[in-house]
Amino acid sequence: MNPRKILDKLEHDLSHFLISEMCRSDPAKRSSPEMYKYKGLNITADPNSMAQEKTISVRIGVLEAEFKINDCEKNSGALAPEEERLIMIWMGQSDNNHQLRQIFLNQKQKKELAIIPFDLEEVFEKG
Repeated sequence: MNPRKILDKLEHDLSHFLISEMCRSDPAKRSSPEMYKYKGLNITADPNSMAQEKTISVRIGVLEAEFKINDCEKNSGALAPEEERLIMIWMGQSDNNHQLRQIFLNQKQKKELAIIPFDLEEVFEKG
């Protein structure tokens, strides 16, 4: 599956998870303007990263934090403490963690096509 499609699905799932958890004690808060910031959250991952520890970045409004995929801990950045805690819980859920790992696994398994200059095709086809 395309990494961008996986990230789109995960963004949707995370936004609903955060809204549900933040409104658990007060369901009326669900319709408050404060919850709209979770609808626009953004998850980014760099599948081409050469770093040993694979990470994702979660941006909520103007704040952003980076989380390690393997141990679901915050690596850098700053969000609200409650948001960070909930994101780490969400990342720790097996299905979400599996999908996050899949983004990087798919990239490793992809074979790059060799680009052969059109005027040198004969040289490369013989080799």
